[in-house]
Amino acid sequence: MKQQELIRQVTGKNRLSNIMLCCKTVLDLIPQVLLIHMIGLYFAASLTREEILWECGAMLLCFIGKAVCAYSAIWTAHKAAYTCLTDLRLKIIRHLKKMSLGFFQERKTGDLTNIVQHDVEQVEGHLAHGLPETMSATILPAVVFLVMLLVDWRLVLVMVVGLPLMWITKKVSAPLWTKNFKIYADSVTRMQENVMEYVSNISVIKAFGKEESKTEKTIQSAKDYDYWVKKSMAGISVPMGLITLFMESGVVLVMILGTYLLSVGQIEVPRLILAIVLGGLFTSSIAKVATFQHYGIVFKQAMKGIWSILGVAAPNRPEQSADPHNGEIVISNLNFAYNGDGKVLENINLRFPKGSKTALVGASGCGKSTLANLLMGFWEPTDGHIIIAGEDAATFSEKQLNRLFSIVQQEVFLFNLSMEENIRIGKPEASMEEIIAAAKKARIHDFIMSLPNGYQTMAGEAGVKFSGGEKQRISIVRMILKDAPIIILDEATAAVDTENEAFIQAAIDDLSRDKTVIMIAHHLNTIRGADQIVVMDSGRIVDTGRHNALLDRCALYRKMVEDQNKVDNWKIKEVSL
Repeated sequence: MKQQELIRQVTGKNRLSNIMLCCKTVLDLIPQVLLIHMIGLYFAASLTREEILWECGAMLLCFIGKAVCAYSAIWTAHKAAYTCLTDLRLKIIRHLKKMSLGFFQERKTGDLTNIVQHDVEQVEGHLAHGLPETMSATILPAVVFLVMLLVDWRLVLVMVVGLPLMWITKKVSAPLWTKNFKIYADSVTRMQENVMEYVSNISVIKAFGKEESKTEKTIQSAKDYDYWVKKSMAGISVPMGLITLFMESGVVLVMILGTYLLSVGQIEVPRLILAIVLGGLFTSSIAKVATFQHYGIVFKQAMKGIWSILGVAAPNRPEQSADPHNGEIVISNLNFAYNGDGKVLENINLRFPKGSKTALVGASGCGKSTLANLLMGFWEPTDGHIIIAGEDAATFSEKQLNRLFSIVQQEVFLFNLSMEENIRIGKPEASMEEIIAAAKKARIHDFIMSLPNGYQTMAGEAGVKFSGGEKQRISIVRMILKDAPIIILDEATAAVDTENEAFIQAAIDDLSRDKTVIMIAHHLNTIRGADQIVVMDSGRIVDTGRHNALLDRCALYRKMVEDQNKVDNWKIKEVSL
């Protein structure tokens, strides 16, 4: 969605608001004209009680009508703006869901959060306030100008004398405003990024005590934000003061010329009073239009941030949603590089038979997790194909791929929801009986029931109330409920204690029965019974086979096993001094 399209969308919904604003403007002028008319009748000694009652009644009706029009205009403008903002946020979230992992590695979480929260709210300010107020402030001077022509054309000329100077001031100051607002927007983003990073890593920061510098960096970003807010406001206030000065000069000139015309008998007192009142309305409205310029600048800055997400093309996947067939996975001539950098995976050719257990082993950074991410569609291969059950995975929709795969990772995230809601993510329509049965299979039911509110216990932000092993078993419950045909185990038991490892391993055995299992492992003693072990090094496949065969012919695998045995047998010896 482009900026112009968004404005057209809101403007289309704001027709009623614009009509109400026009009516409000006219109703705002009528009482003042009626009041001047009564003053004229008074000076002419022809003001009657009936005239006063009639005109006061008309004024009251105008005030009531103005209030109704103002309410309608504000309500419809805000309704249109917030409808568009909701649509915009949903569009951003849906677009982010389609993006590859590379996008999120290049963009910081604080930056994306700032766009979804702060920038979208800035758009609301322009749509709900800037556009309607600008419309109102534009209509009123036009109406006043026409009425002033009926009063005295000479007063019209002096009333608009400040317009050229105001226009020049706006033109000269516009680049400075744009620059200051951009710096201000950047400082907001930096501050939010630093604060989010600081809060999420507070335990690390506290551990380093006086040696860490992150606290000072975070404080400095807040000071920079404060500095640029003040500077941007200073950059606005000076031109605004000049604009007000130039426009007020028109009112002064109306008073001077009007007084002269009155002294020579070329204008009546009521007309002069009306001209002065209208001149004040004209200049204040024009100055108001100028002050709304910053809404447009902020809007453009916000739209740049929003377009930095929506303008990035997402992987083009079809929308078909029929259930894909489970079957053999074949990877042929696959190459992959992050954003055109050096190849991470090169010439990968692999076969995962249906119902088999395959282990991917190798040093950190050799490409094991990247290969798993490619299988699940998180990345798109640079070259080559991934074939599942005889069909190219590139032809699968996001939903189809999601139904095919489940992954149990080393790091598990729990949302700040109840245990039931966290588990139900695996199958939203699952009954409570299905949830309990799955929890029992994952050996976590008894633990959940020991919590204060059982399955209704809140997990706490990011699952901070639970240990790694407990969170791991909760994630396995999700996978049992999902019942996907292909399971990826990414070091699921690498960072848990012995007791939890036994629980998790038993749960994984239940989860992976009769399914195609791909295991990413560093602990080689856990994959000795795999149907196939794939040895990787620097993005290439060195060898594939079963454990004993690889020990005989693959030097790299043999060395990895020997190193693992050394670690397993490593002991701390007491040394006497």
